[in-house]
Amino acid sequence: MLKLKIALVVVFAALTTACTTGPQVSSNAYSQGWRRAQVVAIEKDQLAVRSSKEDCRMALGAEAGKTRFAVASYSYGGNPNLRAKRIVAIPNDVDVEVGDWVEVSITDCRLALRK
Repeated sequence: MLKLKIALVVVFAALTTACTTGPQVSSNAYSQGWRRAQVVAIEKDQLAVRSSKEDCRMALGAEAGKTRFAVASYSYGGNPNLRAKRIVAIPNDVDVEVGDWVEVSITDCRLALRK
């Protein structure tokens, strides 16, 4: 009986730990406007996404023509079901694919996404 209780405690501890680990934005980065986001679309040319909350292509001005962009979806309001989309620049030295988890700045469009 004691072995069963110990086994259940170990399994429960492992399950609850698994739920709290994983790539997260640090609290300092979070306070600076960085959010963990998932790439949902990538385009080198014009991106036609009407449902994005913010389009950072305009903030880049003339540089926007030679920059790759991605649509990143992030949660807000402390609820993982509340999602917003943002069109952000992809740095030339970063390779991203649809489904990748990245960090995006929701306060400054001039900052590109980072892995």
